[in-house]
Amino acid sequence: MNIFFFLFALSVLVFVHELGHFLAAKKAGILVEEFGIGLPPRIWGKKVGDTLYSINALPIGGFVRMYGEEVSFVEGKARSSQKTRQGKGKSFVDKSFSEKVPVIMGGVVMNLLFAVLVFGVVYSVLGVPVGTDKVKVVGLSPSAPAEEAGLEIGDWLWSVNDEEMIETEKLVDKVGTVEEEEVTLLVAREIDESGGIEKEIKTCPFSEEGYVCFETSVGLRQNPPERQGKMGVAVSNTETVRYDWWQMPFRGVWVGFQEAYFWGKVILQGLGTMVVGLFRGEVPSDVAGPVGLYQASSQIAERDGFWALLHFFGVISVNLAIVNGLPLPALDGGRLSFLVWEKVSRKRIRPEVEMKINNVGMLALLALMALVAIGDVLRVVNGS
Repeated sequence: MNIFFFLFALSVLVFVHELGHFLAAKKAGILVEEFGIGLPPRIWGKKVGDTLYSINALPIGGFVRMYGEEVSFVEGKARSSQKTRQGKGKSFVDKSFSEKVPVIMGGVVMNLLFAVLVFGVVYSVLGVPVGTDKVKVVGLSPSAPAEEAGLEIGDWLWSVNDEEMIETEKLVDKVGTVEEEEVTLLVAREIDESGGIEKEIKTCPFSEEGYVCFETSVGLRQNPPERQGKMGVAVSNTETVRYDWWQMPFRGVWVGFQEAYFWGKVILQGLGTMVVGLFRGEVPSDVAGPVGLYQASSQIAERDGFWALLHFFGVISVNLAIVNGLPLPALDGGRLSFLVWEKVSRKRIRPEVEMKINNVGMLALLALMALVAIGDVLRVVNGS
């Protein structure tokens, strides 16, 4: 994938995030002094009304600078909250708790909604995934036993060694624990326009649904590659269904919400595992930075096409929302934590203290990003 398209896609995600802050600030009546994409130094800027819109040299983030913020997370220095005639009544610091919370968390909410929109578009175009009581082949590893045995993407696996399989977990457990060198699968395959398979060898519940059923023997690898099973096949309990055209957008968006929730849980679990590993002194190996994301997106674009790539950036948008929502200094969740503390304790944190805490948090995040970047580069160099 073209590096410029990749940077553009990431810039869109950053723009969406900052747009959330911007819109919430405008709704709260806060004067937005600057809306910037990237971090300074500034390349281009244009003032429209009271707001300067800028594009900056470092394409690793963005910011919304509001009048009256006591600590600027962009410039890293205290800002005056003294009202001028231009900003009278429009200062962030003078807004109520209920007005500040949507402003702080607007970026997180916008990234989640954007992910839902992306997932909704993808499923509206390609079809809506629906759960079934069947196990479907959705991927095959090249030259793996499943491919050599003649399995194809789209086949349904009905049984293993005459034991019925209606859940992917049951299939994985069965194949993973079997001691034989090969297994016998009962496979159902949809008859294509040319007639498909000429002879039906077995009968199964699919037989009257436009499928033919046949048996095939699949050898099992004793030491499969990492993240691949003994057969080298990826399976799923879902199938893609298309409804009437007017239903597809609504169904797509509904599934988009479910998809965003699913990936949110996965990302949170991954972050928890990473934090535990860091406390043990382990460098995160399964976490990708910009280099890793570019490599992964290029592979997805080449292998699976545009819609899979768009779905991938939807997942990244969820990731951006989750990470920014963490209660860590220099992140939106950290800013919310300060705000909640002030609300509960009824004591305002001194600006210089908040600034120091955020600076330490930023340094820690930059150090983690450096470790992740080193891991990305090493994986590229080692060809993994």
